[in-house]
Amino acid sequence: MSQDTRLEQLKSLVSLFSANIAQYKGGQYDEANTRADFIDKFFDLLGWDIANGQGFSESYREVVREDKVKIDGSQKAPDYCFRIGGVRKFFVEAKKPSVNVKDAAEGAYQVRRYAYTAKLPLSILTNFGEFAVYDTRIKPGKDDKASTARIFYCTFAEYEQHFDFLVNTLSKDAILKGSFDRYVEENKNKKGTSEVDAELLALVEDWRVDLAKNIAKNNQGLSIYNLNTAVQRIIDRIIFLRIAEDKGIEDENLLLSVAKSVNIYEKLILLFVKANAKYNAGLFACMDWINDVRIDDKVLSNIIVNLYYPECPYEFSVLPVEILGSIYERFLGKTIRFRAVRGDVQTAIIEEKPEVKKAGGVFYTPQYIVDYIVRNTVGEKIKNKTPDEVAKIKVCDPACGSGSFLVGAYQYLLNYHLDYYTQAKNVKATLKNGKIYESAFRSYKLTIEEKQRILTSSVFGVDIDSQAVEVTKLSLYLKLLENEGKEAEGWLFKYSDNRLLPSLEDNIKCGNSLIGTDFYAQGDLELTDDEQIKVNCFDWEKEFAEVFKAGGFDVVIGNPPYGAGFNQQERAYLNRSFKIPNYQYDSYLLFIEQSIKLLKRNGQLGFIIPNTWLLNLTANELRKYLFSNVQIERIAHYMNKVFKDAVVDTEIIVFKNSVPCNNDIEIDIYEKDDVIFKQQINQKELIDLNGLPVNILERKEYKSIKEKLSVFSKLNAICKITQGTKPFQVGKGKPPQTKKIVENKPYVSERRKDDTFIPLLRGSMMNRYKILWANNYWIKFGDWLAEPRYSASYDSEKIIIRQTGDSLIATYDKDKFIVRDNLYTIVNFPDSYLSLKYILGIINSGFLSWYYQNIINNEKGEALAQVKRGHLAILPMPTLDLSVKSDKTKHDNIVSFVDKMLELKQKEAAEPNHQMKMMIARQIEGVDKAIDTAVYGLYGLTEDEIKMVEG
Repeated sequence: MSQDTRLEQLKSLVSLFSANIAQYKGGQYDEANTRADFIDKFFDLLGWDIANGQGFSESYREVVREDKVKIDGSQKAPDYCFRIGGVRKFFVEAKKPSVNVKDAAEGAYQVRRYAYTAKLPLSILTNFGEFAVYDTRIKPGKDDKASTARIFYCTFAEYEQHFDFLVNTLSKDAILKGSFDRYVEENKNKKGTSEVDAELLALVEDWRVDLAKNIAKNNQGLSIYNLNTAVQRIIDRIIFLRIAEDKGIEDENLLLSVAKSVNIYEKLILLFVKANAKYNAGLFACMDWINDVRIDDKVLSNIIVNLYYPECPYEFSVLPVEILGSIYERFLGKTIRFRAVRGDVQTAIIEEKPEVKKAGGVFYTPQYIVDYIVRNTVGEKIKNKTPDEVAKIKVCDPACGSGSFLVGAYQYLLNYHLDYYTQAKNVKATLKNGKIYESAFRSYKLTIEEKQRILTSSVFGVDIDSQAVEVTKLSLYLKLLENEGKEAEGWLFKYSDNRLLPSLEDNIKCGNSLIGTDFYAQGDLELTDDEQIKVNCFDWEKEFAEVFKAGGFDVVIGNPPYGAGFNQQERAYLNRSFKIPNYQYDSYLLFIEQSIKLLKRNGQLGFIIPNTWLLNLTANELRKYLFSNVQIERIAHYMNKVFKDAVVDTEIIVFKNSVPCNNDIEIDIYEKDDVIFKQQINQKELIDLNGLPVNILERKEYKSIKEKLSVFSKLNAICKITQGTKPFQVGKGKPPQTKKIVENKPYVSERRKDDTFIPLLRGSMMNRYKILWANNYWIKFGDWLAEPRYSASYDSEKIIIRQTGDSLIATYDKDKFIVRDNLYTIVNFPDSYLSLKYILGIINSGFLSWYYQNIINNEKGEALAQVKRGHLAILPMPTLDLSVKSDKTKHDNIVSFVDKMLELKQKEAAEPNHQMKMMIARQIEGVDKAIDTAVYGLYGLTEDEIKMVEG
């Protein structure tokens, strides 16, 4: 539709509304008519397929229009949800024209609660006569005015005036072209902006603290394990019932009525017993010792009351399970511990789990990562299959945590089945046999019974943490009930005697995915009871006997733990049981190998793992094993930080458990969820590397340069490369250093303590062609240091190169500095005839930096990027015959340029006059270009190759 046509249609709507405004603002003209006569048509002219005229499947319907769901007078869903590709973008809450949108706070609070809970950035409140846009990242407050968080407002008479804004921001085209997202960005960071998951996490953590302390105080004999279990179960049950209330599956204010009485916990137990009969799932299973726990009314009342309007800003009917999962993932990173108060009396405190602290925190996998992995594993495995065939597909996450990957897989399966059943040729049959039902006009949903069947037949998981197992079950139950209401019960019982929730005891299990029960067969095993509980051995073939009778799992997905610790007995077991990680015991490597054992032949794996597996110089065995034994299908490399608070950078690997067959690997380079570069690499090329590092960012057009440079000598053939001294480490040095020595650091100082202290240089004290030491770092050098590394030739002239960073940064040292272990030293071998300044000019050249970043090591921009000694060693170096006049001229020319650079850099640093400093900087730039030109010539680059490098 053209802009002119849209504008004419808008004028027509405005004219109609204006002509009959008195009638529309009268009490008889209701909201349903407003939606049909004006709001539907308004968004239709903005390009939205309101009536699904294009016949999209239910999963991809652009606009979801909710029938009014009211329970005891309270509305339980927004009127419209606008989506792209099945992903929510914004809500629209409709009112009848007699409602004052500008000043009435109730409607604003309502739409803000919906959108804030659903983690949507913007949403709209309108009665057509008025139109308001809200920034719904701002947490709603019960006392907020209608204008709070409102970022746009106009009346129907101003629609034409604001036509460009409406079309360029809220139309379907605007979202597809990114205008909506840009508008969101322009309006971010406003006062009060917060993330619903962070706010809700803080709330849940407060509950845990209050519950834990109160239960510990009132139940002094309770074990720490049972205390953690009780707190987790009570919170899970309350959250589930509160969400079920907002969906209409439970009575309105079910929990609130209990919270306003006395003996609250006794009454909650009665609710839990009824819920167990109704839902028939482990979530509410009777545990006598939990029922006997004593909890003060005040604590429970405070938790429950804060889950209800007006105290609560959340609308649980629209809370995505994925957001709850992200909260629980971080919740699981902490545990309750006892702390003595006096005598035998103890209280409870919340602490980060040791393994989480070691890993630097808990990192919930973003939804776009889950979606990518699920789409390329589960999606590929079930493509073009019937529901009966899909029922045989078994999906497993061997380290399921809060269940984010299993929830993602389950959602994908639900969408697939709904799409299959609602195809025109299938609708009548599947309506008849109870697979789907019509929830609104030509809008269908899967029956609860069918959702149960899909869940129990296809979704499996294991985690070593019993709390994680319970959270995964809760997440899956909530996904099963997502988008359901009171009618779900009726449709279920129409077809069976089942309850709302199936048991997941056979699907989600607690155990150690890496260590089997043969662990106990070790002859020298000496474990305490607590240690045996912690090991938590798990027999896959026994626990999932039916799956392994059929050959194993069809799909394994997840985010396996990285860097988990193992004790001596566990390491001995792992050493005997696993092949890949013979050089180190990083847990993610063990999970890869274990998952291959769990997969059927031709089964598919999708993991997000540290991206060092392709480049790490010590990962040769892993690369050899994978490239030779499985068919790699995809590698997705993310230029952005996937886990924003984590120090590790990650990559997705997708492979099939089959012998490689000269296949091409799809390489996707992403910036968040937008692909910015794609290419293919034949797996045979990687097999032929025999375990050597792989740079997947290396483009095919770089091949000519790579081949040209392959004949050049390597840096380690003409120079000695050594890492600098490591001053401190417990147990190292002569005599061995103590913990006190490491803490007090007596051998280094920012001032010269006495004549035994000599100048010391660290990474931050040097730059290209420049040393920044200023009489401010000293070391007492000798055997007492952890690793003095005398071989670094400190008393010689040398090149110094920085270790930390993603590029080559080098300078020249004639002053005999000792250098720290975050620097390397490069010195000539005795028989070398090339000047170090010649080598320095090449290392610092633009070309070699480009070659390092694009051919050798693709860590550009990464948090933990490091220049590794092994990568320096293979830098290609043009060696010249100085007895040949032309070669000597080339050599001396670069040496002369480097001398000039060293002089200019020193002069620039000392120059106080800003204007003179700028002039020197221009000279430096000119000499730099001259070195680059000379280096291009040394490597014999063509004009096209130079353009590629400089481009």
